[in-house]
Amino acid sequence: MDRSLRKSYYKLLISIFCILLFSFCFPDMVRKKKTENDWFKIEKIFYKTESKKIEIFLKGTVKNPFIVGLEGFELNENSSDILLFQQEKVFPIGSVLLKFRVEVPENKDWIRKIGTTRKWIRIALKNDNGQITHLQTEVSIHESDKKQFRRDLSLDAEGESIRLDGREWKLVSDVDRMDQALLQYVPKSESLLFWNEMLSIHIYKVRASSPFEIYSLLESGKKKECPNILWNLESEKSGKISYSWENSGCGKQPVSSQVSKLYRGEFGIYNIRYDRRNKISSDDKKRWSELLDLMPSKLD
Repeated sequence: MDRSLRKSYYKLLISIFCILLFSFCFPDMVRKKKTENDWFKIEKIFYKTESKKIEIFLKGTVKNPFIVGLEGFELNENSSDILLFQQEKVFPIGSVLLKFRVEVPENKDWIRKIGTTRKWIRIALKNDNGQITHLQTEVSIHESDKKQFRRDLSLDAEGESIRLDGREWKLVSDVDRMDQALLQYVPKSESLLFWNEMLSIHIYKVRASSPFEIYSLLESGKKKECPNILWNLESEKSGKISYSWENSGCGKQPVSSQVSKLYRGEFGIYNIRYDRRNKISSDDKKRWSELLDLMPSKLD
């Protein structure tokens, strides 16, 4: 093989390697929306529920008069795609609103999970010559809708209550915004207004920040709010920061303490913490530090 051919061959190998590496490391960046072509335009895909059943709606515009069938799939990262619906019929040109009953049992699992769910849906369209074309889009189902779905389907939310220290803790607040999410639990006998102990899972939905940057902001903010606070960085290893603080009363705030874990997780920077409206002994602090390390697996 001469030199020029060898160089071309090496360049080709490097290009293929880069494409494969990019696809493997950044799968979500490869997946892109494609909601329209010469055959069809996806306007909206959304879910609804009635007693004991889930329905999915496809609103769109038919542009090709020879479409004779379509199928809808939910795309998964680590398993085969799930067939959600299919229909074989001639679709007239113009606007359509199609309704399908979703029969797949696995589709109830995401309704149990607290927070916004994002799904990738692929539509396969077939014409009378057997040709097939594909469109795909991302669908967001917000927690406010999922609460209604759980009522309609008589489902309990995953994480509505947890057992961590021999006691049952109930969910009293859940917030899911574009920039952050927050779940708060108190012992079953307490409430959001009148609590003495609280477990919190706070997710900062950021990509650029590191756990230590978030930690620095939390520390400076708390010390500014309460100058007499006793702040301790317990450890920083394997990307997880363990810290605690205690104040002896700050203005109108009562005596309070906190044990926290800060690390990067699936959806951003996680701050998992235990708060008490009183001081925490050294033994309790150690025990809660160990318990907080179990929290993510309790809620998976």
